[in-house]
Amino acid sequence: MTLIKLCGNFRLQDIDYLNEVRPDLAGIILVPHQRRSVSLALTQKIRSQLDAKIPLVGVFLNQDADEILKYREIVQMVQLHGNETEQEISKIQKAGLPVIKVMKPDHQYKTQATRRMIDAGAGSGKTFDWKKFQPLESLDFLAGGLTPDNLQQAISLLKPKVVDISSGTECNGIKNLEKMREVVRIARSNK
Repeated sequence: MTLIKLCGNFRLQDIDYLNEVRPDLAGIILVPHQRRSVSLALTQKIRSQLDAKIPLVGVFLNQDADEILKYREIVQMVQLHGNETEQEISKIQKAGLPVIKVMKPDHQYKTQATRRMIDAGAGSGKTFDWKKFQPLESLDFLAGGLTPDNLQQAISLLKPKVVDISSGTECNGIKNLEKMREVVRIARSNK
């Protein structure tokens, strides 16, 4: 079964949807001044409202490890989209937070991060040429432009362990329960 992470949740209503559709992971954006960013206070509310069995992933971009570690009692994983160093990754992981390091398909490299994510646009919702893609290592996470319409094709071609979907579960920038249900169904149907 392909696991699924639903990301970009920023309203308490989104958390109600997550509790209903039960993804394997839920993500929130903790990068200041981004459209889907949530505050520390809202992050705490989200964690308390989200089913305890659904790990919460905090998404960061070029933020200091000490700033990221302020969330260690709230999030269960950290996703890094920037130019974080291996030393910062090590510091975060030694504090007990597994790290997902995001890379572009044409710029893959070895890392000590717990998992690697391939995302063509680093959160832009753009796909890349899946047929030409050659992973450096096994494909842990796949992101970028995944929707109910192309998710099965992406899973069939690349066989990622986890798919990560954000804007592909939205209508007009707001989470859509039916799209969330559909992508979870597609991911879970792949044994």
